[in-house]
Amino acid sequence: MRQYRRQERHHPILSPVAIMSTLALIGLLSLSLFRSGGQLFSPGNLSAVNQGGQTIGEVMAHAEVNDCSACHTPFQGVSAAGCESCHDNIAAERQNETGLHGRFAPAEQCEACHTEHKGADFTQIVTVQANFNHEATRFSLREHGRDYQRKITRCADCHQPPDFTAADAACTDCHHDADPEFTTGHQQDFGEACTDCHDGLDTMAEFTLAQHEAAFPLTGEHAKTSCAGCHQNGRFENTPSECAGCHEEPAVHAGLFTGDCADCHTETGWQPAQFDGQPFDHSQTRFTLASHAANYDGSPLACLGCHQDGISLTGGRSNFAQTICTECHQAADPAFMNDHTASFGKDCLACHDGSGEMADFDHSQIWPLNGQHAVTVCSACHVDRVFAGTASECAACHAEPEIHLGLFGAECASCHTETAWQPARLTRHNFPLNHGRASDSDCATCHLAAYTEYTCYECHEHDPSNIEREHREEGIRQPELAGCARCHPTGRENEAEGD
Repeated sequence: MRQYRRQERHHPILSPVAIMSTLALIGLLSLSLFRSGGQLFSPGNLSAVNQGGQTIGEVMAHAEVNDCSACHTPFQGVSAAGCESCHDNIAAERQNETGLHGRFAPAEQCEACHTEHKGADFTQIVTVQANFNHEATRFSLREHGRDYQRKITRCADCHQPPDFTAADAACTDCHHDADPEFTTGHQQDFGEACTDCHDGLDTMAEFTLAQHEAAFPLTGEHAKTSCAGCHQNGRFENTPSECAGCHEEPAVHAGLFTGDCADCHTETGWQPAQFDGQPFDHSQTRFTLASHAANYDGSPLACLGCHQDGISLTGGRSNFAQTICTECHQAADPAFMNDHTASFGKDCLACHDGSGEMADFDHSQIWPLNGQHAVTVCSACHVDRVFAGTASECAACHAEPEIHLGLFGAECASCHTETAWQPARLTRHNFPLNHGRASDSDCATCHLAAYTEYTCYECHEHDPSNIEREHREEGIRQPELAGCARCHPTGRENEAEGD
């Protein structure tokens, strides 16, 4: 019986035919993929929209890119390097850390904001606007979500297409309509590049108030000062922080103080200054400037005019030499000063407080200086510059006249006034003082020796024999002749008839 050789059956996958067919299919697919640039695997058409109207990477839109590898890297997806090969301006921003993409994270993941394959009419800026976090930029919208009319602020209100560059004019136009006076002045001080300084939060761009606090605290009056008050011509770097950088040293104490201004002045107010920890007012010292604001020639008195060696801020020392007083006043009135210093010495502050009155002494509380007392020189009462224990009785200065010695007591004010010692004020006088005259007679006309005695004979008949004979006819005897006023109380000749 013929025997046949049994043929072995080929493997359905690893057979030569299957392998050849697979290789042929792979070759065809590779050729097709190479010729189509990977379009066979595209999830959709690329955008044909060009916002700027200019070529980028030698194409007008992504739809003209036929090579998928221009943007996609196998097994990695879209790479930033692929995008930046055409968008070189973005590459420069990222490299230099400038512009939006230079500080916006994650800028290396382009597809996170710029999606594609949504069709030829798709505008990529739509998804960017919808998902864009403006807080990641240098300008926040927390204070700019609505305009002054409370209308929602649109992107196009501030940005210019196609690249949405921020237009500085948008800031000035909007703010000028709301507050033209402030905005005009602000532009003159700092220019129109608003985002160079502002970040939308009313703070300096990239410089917070906390940072300003560390560099220079804005407290007291400094908090009310305009930016241009210290940062002139829009300059912010290297702004001096010393007081003299803004506050010119007053001429009144130029060169007088060697310490820091803060030793005396505070941010709360330049005046009053602090001296030894207390608000300084020269009138509160032992010498006021009430009568010393200007010199004899009318020029202002500077501190150095009296404090020629400066002023010490420790221990309250003023470095004041009292010879300054005598030198100044001696030049103005030498005759008076010669006599004054001879009488009272040169220790001026022992008596004077700068107001024209005695230092720390109210004379009216001890003895009011009225009338003639006001023009009396001090040494008339205070002999040898003795002030304590000075007598206040009239008799201490005014010797009692012999004419009323021992008659009226020590109450001189009963008859005399400060206006003038003479004439005295009569408290009781029955006889008319204008007797026989057009005006009042002087006391001495009748009272020759003492006020308790009087005589009429200085004016009337004074021959004793004639007087005695005439009065004897009326029954008046010699002992009664001296009391004329008893019978003639008004001085009339016949008023005593019939008595």
